[in-house]
Amino acid sequence: MKSRYEYKYLVDNSLIDKIREDLLPFMEVDDFAKKHSDGQYTVRSIYYDSPKFDCYREKYDGVKIRNKYRIRGYDTLSGESIAFLEIKHKDTNCISKSRAPVSYSNVAKSLYSRHMDDYVISFSGNGIEKKDAKKFLYYYHLKKLHPAVLVIYDREAFWGKFDKSLRLTFDKNLRSVIFPSLNMLYNEDKAKVTMKNNFILEIKFFGTLPRWIKAMVSKYQLDRRALSKYTMSLETHNEFNSKSFAKRSLIANREVCNA
Repeated sequence: MKSRYEYKYLVDNSLIDKIREDLLPFMEVDDFAKKHSDGQYTVRSIYYDSPKFDCYREKYDGVKIRNKYRIRGYDTLSGESIAFLEIKHKDTNCISKSRAPVSYSNVAKSLYSRHMDDYVISFSGNGIEKKDAKKFLYYYHLKKLHPAVLVIYDREAFWGKFDKSLRLTFDKNLRSVIFPSLNMLYNEDKAKVTMKNNFILEIKFFGTLPRWIKAMVSKYQLDRRALSKYTMSLETHNEFNSKSFAKRSLIANREVCNA
C-alpha cells in the first residue's frame, strides 16, 4: 500500500475547457474513461461513519492521520456490477487505499459473514484483496459504522503520457443522498445537488509536482484546499445532526441486514 500526494482545487466550471486544453499535451484520457462515449464515468460511494461522527469530526479537528470508510461502485447497475469495500488512509497530504472488490449482489452478505473470503474477488493473485476486506470488516464492527451519505459525481480522468503514476481528475456535478441504505448505491432519485457552479480538480502524484502543473495552477490562480466530498455532502442536507444520524443510519443498517 504505497502512499502518494493528493492535491485538491475548487475550480469554477467556466475554466474546465481551458484547463483540459492545457493538460492534454501532457496527459491522456485514462482507459476506463475511454470506454465511455462522453469520456467520463460516474462514481458512487456510500460513506460510513460512527454514531458520533468520528470521521466527520476528525476532518474539522484537523487530525493529520485518519481514515474514511466507504462502499464504492461505478456507472449504472448491472448483473456484473462490482462494489469495493474501501478505506482511504490520509496522513497529512499523503493518501493510500485499502480496497476489496465484491460482487454488488454479495456486499450485504459479506458484511455479516464469517467467511468473507468466499465473497472477495481477487484480481492481484497475491491475496491483498482478502486482507483489505478483513481490515474493512474490522473497522466496520469496531466503530459500529453506519451509512451516512451517498456521494455521486461524474469524473473525467487523465493520466500522464510520460508518467502513468501522475493522475488528474475533474469531479463534476456533485450530488448526494443522506442516510442511504446499501441497496441505494445505484439509485439517485432523491439526490440533492451539493455543488452546482464548481468542479473539484484532483492531482495525484508521487515525488514532486511537475512544473507544467505548477504553471497551470498559477495561471488560473487556483488555491489548494482541504476539500472533502464527504463532509461537503453531509452539510448539504438540513437534517444532518447527531440525533437524526443515529436514528436514521441504524434504520438503513437494518435494511442491509435484511437484504
